[in-house]
Amino acid sequence: MAALLILPGAVPARAETPAWQARAAAAADTLDRTWGTPDGWRASENWQRFPMTDVLMDYQRRTGDPRWSGKIAAAVRNRAGRYLNDDDLWAVIASVDAWQIDHDPELLAWAAANYSRIVTDHWDDHCGGGLWWDPKHSYKNAITNELLLLASTRLYLATGQETYRDWALRTWAWFAASGMIGPDALVTDGLDSQCRNNGAPRYTYNQGMLLGGLNDLTAITGDPQFREAALRTALAATRTLVTPQGLLTEPSGALGADGPMFKGVFVFHLGHLVEAMPDGPERAELRAWLARNSDAVWALSTGGSQPVDGLWSGGSGQVGAAAQASALALFLAAGS
Repeated sequence: MAALLILPGAVPARAETPAWQARAAAAADTLDRTWGTPDGWRASENWQRFPMTDVLMDYQRRTGDPRWSGKIAAAVRNRAGRYLNDDDLWAVIASVDAWQIDHDPELLAWAAANYSRIVTDHWDDHCGGGLWWDPKHSYKNAITNELLLLASTRLYLATGQETYRDWALRTWAWFAASGMIGPDALVTDGLDSQCRNNGAPRYTYNQGMLLGGLNDLTAITGDPQFREAALRTALAATRTLVTPQGLLTEPSGALGADGPMFKGVFVFHLGHLVEAMPDGPERAELRAWLARNSDAVWALSTGGSQPVDGLWSGGSGQVGAAAQASALALFLAAGS
């Protein structure tokens, strides 16, 4: 009977594509059209290929658009140019995440073997524990140990093997006591030769990577304390690591080729945290912050017609694959 009420020639209304999805599609298209290669992208640093791959996996998950599946598969298997332990762990995480999509056993085997090598050769009792950043064992820093935390949780979620869960809890216990997290809940870059907080800038990716590992720990253990710690860092970063207009920025301009990916790492993990949070004032605050940043970056790209500047307030002229992938991560997170 209801069908009889449709007027002849009437066209059913179509739901409009959400703004975040249209923006993400435009950003992904620019990324691949401008910087794409057969096995990844012309990134300024090799390690950036792996978080960029994770961003595109997130695009596929959130939108159902499979256009980039071939590029994802090729990029995650391109393991050239890894030199440091953090390089290896970026690749481990991306490999596990890609395994969750196509279940190629090589991906999981490679990730497990390299994870085992890293913790066996580069975790020791100096500073009471922790993973060294480099094979020469000259620096214990935040990002390497945050990557270890996330690699541990992702391998546990993929395999169910308790050793990975134990390593995740061990890594977090050491990290929380290391002194790298300040009273303001922000993470400093690393430790000095006396195993003290070295006072280096609190870069955005150091905040973001921690959100990912802690969010996973609550999912694995059911203990809300980990996600609550992540929320404290997320709110501290979005309230203080910003321009006067509230746009995410780095505390130092001396970031070189690495820097344009940092903000993308932060918003990628912030988006996953927001997805997991219950409705409430903190979630509303973070969603509003993401929307404000997304609007500003979309305007900066002239409605998607231009590549995105590495500085979200504009003017740096630092465009490239990493800056574009960071914008894509932001647009996706704005849909959380």
